[in-house]
Amino acid sequence: MNRVDQINAEIAKLQAEREDAIQTERANVLAKMKADIKLYDFKATDFKGLLKSRVTKKQVEEFLATQAKKTAATKKVPAAKKTNK
Repeated sequence: MNRVDQINAEIAKLQAEREDAIQTERANVLAKMKADIKLYDFKATDFKGLLKSRVTKKQVEEFLATQAKKTAATKKVPAAKKTNK
């Protein structure tokens, strides 16, 4: 096995370890968050507007439509004609 193969094997091993560590830490963080929410008596309304992290397909389509309209509007503006006097 050459050096490149050894490095690739190490990378694969470390990526697997990283995924395991992320899952473990994620579970710990979530448990702490749940405990803190319960301790401080937070309600869902306390987080309104703070946790919106998902974009819907409809929002993407609306954004793309507005971008297309803006692009079309800029292309339709005629260039000023030059007049020679």
